Amino acid sequence: MRLANRPNKCSPDTLCYREVCESREAGKTLMSSSEQTPAGAPAGHARLLQVAAYWPALLTALLSSSLVLGLAWSHDQERQASERARVLGEVLNLRERVEALGRATFTPTANLVAMIELDGAISEARFTALATQAQLLLPHMRSIGAAPDDVLRFIYPLDGNQALLNLDLRQLPEQYSQIEKARRLGQAQLSGPLALRQGGMGLIQRSPVFIPQGDKPARYWGSVSLVADLKAFVEASGLSQQADLHLALYELQTPPVEAAPEQLLPGPLIWAQDGQSQPATLPAGSINLALDLPGARWLLSASPMQTSHALPSWVSLEMGVGMLASLGLSGLVALLVYRRRQLQQRNQALSTQLRDGQRIQAELEEAQLRFRSLTAMATDWVWEQDEDLRFTFISRIAEEATQVPSPTILGHKRWESPSLLPGTDWASHIAMLERHESFRDFEYAQLTPEGGVRHISISGAPVFDKDRRFCGYRGIGRNITEAKLAEQALRDSQTALSNALDRLQAVLDAAMEFAIVATDLQGRITLFNLGAERMLGYEQVELLGRPVTVLHLPAELAQHAEHLSAEQGQDLQGFEALVATARHQGSESRNWTFVRKDGSQLEVSLVLSSVRDPAGHDMGFLGIARDISQQRQAERALVTLNAELEQRVARRTHELSDALQHLRSAQDDLLRSEKMAALGSLVAGVAHELNTPLGNCLTTASTLDERMRELRRSFEGGQMRRSELERFLDDGRTACGILLSSMGTANELVAHFKQVSVDQTSAQRRVFELSDVVADVLSVLRPRLRKSTVRTLEDIQLPRPIDGYPGPLGQLITNLLMNALLHAFPEPLDPDKEAQICLRAWPMDELHFGFSVSDNGQGMRAEVRRRAFDPFFTTKMGRGGTGLGLNIVYNISTGILGGQVELKSEPGQGAEFIFRLPYVAPAATPAQAHAQAHAPAPLLPPPQPRLS
Repeated sequence: MRLANRPNKCSPDTLCYREVCESREAGKTLMSSSEQTPAGAPAGHARLLQVAAYWPALLTALLSSSLVLGLAWSHDQERQASERARVLGEVLNLRERVEALGRATFTPTANLVAMIELDGAISEARFTALATQAQLLLPHMRSIGAAPDDVLRFIYPLDGNQALLNLDLRQLPEQYSQIEKARRLGQAQLSGPLALRQGGMGLIQRSPVFIPQGDKPARYWGSVSLVADLKAFVEASGLSQQADLHLALYELQTPPVEAAPEQLLPGPLIWAQDGQSQPATLPAGSINLALDLPGARWLLSASPMQTSHALPSWVSLEMGVGMLASLGLSGLVALLVYRRRQLQQRNQALSTQLRDGQRIQAELEEAQLRFRSLTAMATDWVWEQDEDLRFTFISRIAEEATQVPSPTILGHKRWESPSLLPGTDWASHIAMLERHESFRDFEYAQLTPEGGVRHISISGAPVFDKDRRFCGYRGIGRNITEAKLAEQALRDSQTALSNALDRLQAVLDAAMEFAIVATDLQGRITLFNLGAERMLGYEQVELLGRPVTVLHLPAELAQHAEHLSAEQGQDLQGFEALVATARHQGSESRNWTFVRKDGSQLEVSLVLSSVRDPAGHDMGFLGIARDISQQRQAERALVTLNAELEQRVARRTHELSDALQHLRSAQDDLLRSEKMAALGSLVAGVAHELNTPLGNCLTTASTLDERMRELRRSFEGGQMRRSELERFLDDGRTACGILLSSMGTANELVAHFKQVSVDQTSAQRRVFELSDVVADVLSVLRPRLRKSTVRTLEDIQLPRPIDGYPGPLGQLITNLLMNALLHAFPEPLDPDKEAQICLRAWPMDELHFGFSVSDNGQGMRAEVRRRAFDPFFTTKMGRGGTGLGLNIVYNISTGILGGQVELKSEPGQGAEFIFRLPYVAPAATPAQAHAQAHAPAPLLPPPQPRLS
């Protein structure tokens, strides 16, 4: 049974009808008392006995005048209440519009802060792109700026604000105090109004930016500020369009937690509709509401333009008729006519009241029908409880949302459900109900019949009768399980993306011995790692956005441009000359002279590669530089020493020494090229493999953002339908799935790349699984393998892990795979035969295991097979081969790994490299292991290997 139908209880649905009934009873009582008064009044008044002929007229005039005045006063009170309700509705609507406009206006600062905290910095291009988009969406935004270290480095638009660029905000005490307050509180601060340099008054929001540092406290980066035009802001919110209201905005002084609207204290005046000055107190009878904006709390005060009269109007139709009737009934000679007219007036009043009662009852029935229709169509459900907090009504939609029939709920308290899950503070909630307080968005969880978890959010308010007796609670509820799951999925995806970016940055920062610099297609620096800062003395923020040519010796770059222009037959200057070879060939390795920040010069070996998107279009360039100054100095010193020795030795040894020196120099250059090519391949693999999942994430996030904007527009326009919300939830679930999948792929790739980079740059001994090393190598070579269409097969079956050196072993596998891709298969590939490379591992005995790398390619002739492990022997000299790959394989397998190697190959039958390796590699110090893993090839060929 609904709460409204319970006997001796109350509800808003029945209150108006009871008031009508009570007014009828009061009318009957008044009429009966008026009929009895003439009979009893003359007995107590001697003077009225002398004027017996006049007392009925006087009494009638007094009663009728009082009745007319009372009715006029009642009508005036109803008009005042109606006017105040109308004003309150308009003010509530204005508050929602101002708060929504405030959140939309200062959203760009929140986005900019989140972007800086995620990346640790921001480029001018990204700042300008975000500010341009915000300017298009928010015409009332005057400017937006970013101040790293409290120095205004970025500002948009720049026109009219050139004087503010690079301004140290600490030189402005009044504004810097606001920045210090925002930094101290750790949240945005909104202040105003303030006079703008371009004219008019404005509002300014300052948001502090803190960069996370892992376990360490967040580092203060600077602040982000946004200036909005106050007049345009007010016009966009609709405040200036309310011609029938006095409106004013104040800063809100800190009120009590449960402050009533009349207890809100106004601070300084922000804006007034009619330009009024700061009042001492708020106008009497005004409606005051608190506004919550990003970084501030305001007070909106409103009052009607025309104040209601304290007394009823004397020129109204009802007043005139009543006064005329009073005068007409006052005559002693018309006593009978007066009484007859009085009876007619009473009958007319009763008829009017009866019609009003019927009209009110019809309106109540219509309102109840409309209420039931709305509750049946809404996604939220309606519930009611009695004074004992037991359910008396719950709408039908609740059964569909919770899968619990209404009969099992009615008559019970909410917390008596056996399916409730722990974790909800029911004690505090029950205490609030016992205090008869309203509550909003109280959340709890239930166990579903399928074993899942259902999250529910409820809001309610107490119900009292006309005597202020507590009747129970009425409220709404909704199922928020999907929203909870979506929030958790979004948090997980954001965490995964942040971790992936952190790991990628760690990979770049770990290369301390190399300067890694990335540029866009115009030569502006976009990446400058820690190794580059250490090598060249610049900080990243000093070079981002500047041309990369500032690092080069101008004369050397001009000489290279002149030589390249003559060679290619076109005029190449500056950056175009620097990247011309890499743009056409994909990469280039060359020695250059860099200029440090202090002006000193530095010789480097630079590998310059072109960075392309999946479609093959250039996106920028990546340079990896290694300091070879000491090496070059040592080489020059060695040349000088050799020259002195050559003068003392015999002429016959001169030619031999010179040839040996040239051979060693060539060998060092080849080894250096091999290492730089491997590092370039690693970085190119990282960029290529991570581009796809990160691109998917960016596309999905932008699509989800656009869907949220469409849903917001439908909601604000009052046109949102349930089908639109269901489509949005489906799209959100799909987007979260794509984000989770892409972030998982990126996380796995970064883990592989990090492991390979650590292992191959250090010969550290550890216990590892052979299958993990094979998987890491294949992940790094995946772009090359995919491009070559060669299929790789793995059959790794070892009963125990290996105690050895995963870095040299990974280099051995990499060299064998690259050798097979370069030499084993003819170009073009035979379409009728699938090219395959097989990696196998099997146990031999308790101490050794076998490992082989084979292909089904064109095989080797006998003379090639005999010289395969010789240094500098290659069948493709000048076409990508150096002749050191298999020689390094032989040195690693027989040296640091302590094993043996055998080569089997016949023309047309492919090739197979078979290794016999120990589970526990021979002991060696870290320095010896590193030397053996990176030792240059011997000048004499090794003996033809055979497995024992």
